[in-house]
Amino acid sequence: MAEKPLHIDLIDTLKDVSVRVDHVRPSHARGVFVIGSFTPTKEAKQLSKAPHFNSPSTPVVARFSLFTGIPDLPSNDPQANPHGLAVRFLIGDGVKSDIICQSTPLFPANTGEGVLAIFKALRDDRIEEYLSTHPEGIPFFTEDRKTLKHWGTQSFYSINAFKFINDEGKSVLIRYRWIPMAGRHFLTDKELEAKGPNFLFDDLPGVFAQGPIIFKLVAQVAEEGDITGDCLQRWPENRKLVELGELKLTKVAEKADLPPQKETIMYNVIPGVQGIEPSDDPIIATRGKVYATSGQTRRGAEIEAEA
Repeated sequence: MAEKPLHIDLIDTLKDVSVRVDHVRPSHARGVFVIGSFTPTKEAKQLSKAPHFNSPSTPVVARFSLFTGIPDLPSNDPQANPHGLAVRFLIGDGVKSDIICQSTPLFPANTGEGVLAIFKALRDDRIEEYLSTHPEGIPFFTEDRKTLKHWGTQSFYSINAFKFINDEGKSVLIRYRWIPMAGRHFLTDKELEAKGPNFLFDDLPGVFAQGPIIFKLVAQVAEEGDITGDCLQRWPENRKLVELGELKLTKVAEKADLPPQKETIMYNVIPGVQGIEPSDDPIIATRGKVYATSGQTRRGAEIEAEA
């Protein structure tokens, strides 16, 4: 039997760990779409010629999500964290670009093969044995993760580095951060006990009724000698932070705000526009294939269900 391509094996393994359903994402399965706009800063234009950094404002469709591929996972389940924030910039004329982040800068491995090995160990209930010989994955599994008050009260980080290129051809390598303008606020154990299992989703309309959820997009800029091709190597916190713009989310997306089911949104880590390129991090290519293949599978399942 021919060996599975890495990205197919990874998708299958993620589904083995959670649920095996074609129309469900293999990771971050439970989520909610929200809509809003992004307004860039002058500094963003100086760093990158990407269209959404050079327009007055760009509409966005974003998605907040829980970890794992379990579609009905409760908000207060420990497996729900780290949370995800994917933002699609609707540039126009069919052009789009995504930023995909999670609520921790940590990741379990720095190659697609390593991620696959980690999740196979989880599937086979031998994760402790695996980590005993792969200690680089321990921080991701032992991080103390608190539960956010609501979706707009925690930061989100890109795992991989990306190259920004401006109109003059100058380039810098960066990692993204979404910083909540409301501040970082988390629930105490007592407060969490009083919440319903779906509170992050049930409370969201009420959050928006009080005003938009606003994030500041920041680029952490690498310096000479910083490792850009290994997502496990975090850069020092004294690296320069450049504000790229403001994301203003205004409401939960309704059906009319989203594309038809057969064109269901497929977020992808590959930037897809001039002015932003993947870094030399090898895991980006694997993630890109996983997102694209998973999205195509979900589209096919939705079309079949409509038939």
